[in-house]
Amino acid sequence: MKFPLMSVLIVTWNRREDILETVRSVYEQSYKNFEIVVVDNGSVDGTVEALRQAYPAVKLVELEKNVGISAGRNAGIKLAAGEIILCLDSDASPAVDALTNIVRKFQSAPEVGVINSKIVDAATKEIGDAGWVYSEKGKIDQDSEFLSYSFSEGGAAIRREVLDKVGLFWDRLFFGSEGTELSLRVLDAGYKILYYPSSLVYHRASPRSRIGGGEREYLFFKNTLYIYLVRFPWWMFIFFASLKIGAALLRGIKHGYLGRILRGLAELIIEMPSLLKERKPIKTETAMRYLKLQREHGQLSWNLLTWLRVKT
Repeated sequence: MKFPLMSVLIVTWNRREDILETVRSVYEQSYKNFEIVVVDNGSVDGTVEALRQAYPAVKLVELEKNVGISAGRNAGIKLAAGEIILCLDSDASPAVDALTNIVRKFQSAPEVGVINSKIVDAATKEIGDAGWVYSEKGKIDQDSEFLSYSFSEGGAAIRREVLDKVGLFWDRLFFGSEGTELSLRVLDAGYKILYYPSSLVYHRASPRSRIGGGEREYLFFKNTLYIYLVRFPWWMFIFFASLKIGAALLRGIKHGYLGRILRGLAELIIEMPSLLKERKPIKTETAMRYLKLQREHGQLSWNLLTWLRVKT
């Protein structure tokens, strides 16, 4: 087994105690050839000072303001020196052998460009909403490896060569669906994405969500439509956007945030000229492979009644 340098990349904002615990858990790894890169998104709770005092070896990127998750990760990737970039949330800790298992899998499977970790609730040790990008039906396979159409940004290992080839995270996505968009470019470049439960990450549920309720729904809805428009062939855009918009409108009426959904639609229309300039859809071959993976573990594995129940 070779021991390439791994860069553990963590973006944080006003989570001093969480980031200290996450960094500590990385230093407890069985794999030792790593560096830690922390991007602070303009915290005002003493995060930077605490990190400098407790972990002076950490590479620290200090941003003056919160530029969002995608831009924050990109700032860290530019500083990182590793052959592998492991993206972690600031409230997530890898199991002690996670880094070792990631390196072994990458070395045995050169066609895999991204490894998606199994992310469980730190208290219950069960799969929760955080980190599970697949269907509810797909949870039956949570302890098995399978090829994936996407990954969770809070516990994903990416080969540096992949990022060099396809580009970094899309800065336009401030929060939500960053992995969805990057996954499409990864697949289109011919790499595979692997869900790999031997890379285990524990997510510590925060007492309050940074972005919750209708605002969270608005961001994910808007970002998803942006991705569809820029990355999907037109036939896929029409199909998926119609489903997404219909379900979001019903959900907005049901839960009392229809205004935010309409706001997302309005922003799509306003931004459409600039989005069309960025449009670079995936190849038809990639689209068919994406749909196949969706049918195996994604929303296309549901029947219509299940889809409507979950999405509305």
